Amino acid sequence: MAATPSLAETQGWSVHAFGLKVGELRLTVSENATSYTGSGGFRTTGLAGVLRRIRFSVSARGRISQGSYRPITYDGSIDTGRRVSETRLEYSGTLPVKVAGAQDPATPIPEADLRGAHDPMTLMWQVLQDQDAKTLCQLSQTQYDGTRLVRITLTSRSNDGDSVTCSGTYDRIGGYSAEELAEMKTSPISVTYRNTGATWRATQLRVKTRHGSATLYRQD
Repeated sequence: MAATPSLAETQGWSVHAFGLKVGELRLTVSENATSYTGSGGFRTTGLAGVLRRIRFSVSARGRISQGSYRPITYDGSIDTGRRVSETRLEYSGTLPVKVAGAQDPATPIPEADLRGAHDPMTLMWQVLQDQDAKTLCQLSQTQYDGTRLVRITLTSRSNDGDSVTCSGTYDRIGGYSAEELAEMKTSPISVTYRNTGATWRATQLRVKTRHGSATLYRQD
């Protein structure tokens, strides 16, 4: 959506799996007509022995031009329970360049495929921010975290009263091993937005991961 002058927003999300609350996600973003900064953090809560520890903290800043986000830098610290990574990206135009981080992709990613990819923080904000009629269910964007390249698509739409659910896929497209792709190459994702009058506000997100299906509920 087009930038709103002097927007400052914090979002809290409750993450559920296996019929239980398993974690919390928090986002804080500030933007004006020409730039944005944002940070996010996730941590699991309780369930020792049921779910592997998963946590991350991410931050990004960038420009906004004609309603489009143009990342400049990204920092991420991610522990998936299987891999741990500390990464910094700096953008040369639309090309994300990894300037810190020890982990290499399992398979090389062509530079041409990386161009235009957004960092995880920027893309998370694009999905979870308030939408307008032009951006609702219109997302198809690649994401690069310094090691893996994916495409997130939310282009199918279903209406239910004053809510709309945008559905699509999370596709692994670069940097993965053959074993990882055999385990899961594509998974479904959906986001439900509620009409608040002027905008559509994200209230629920569903995603399927290696650990199983998860649902995020807006808390603020």
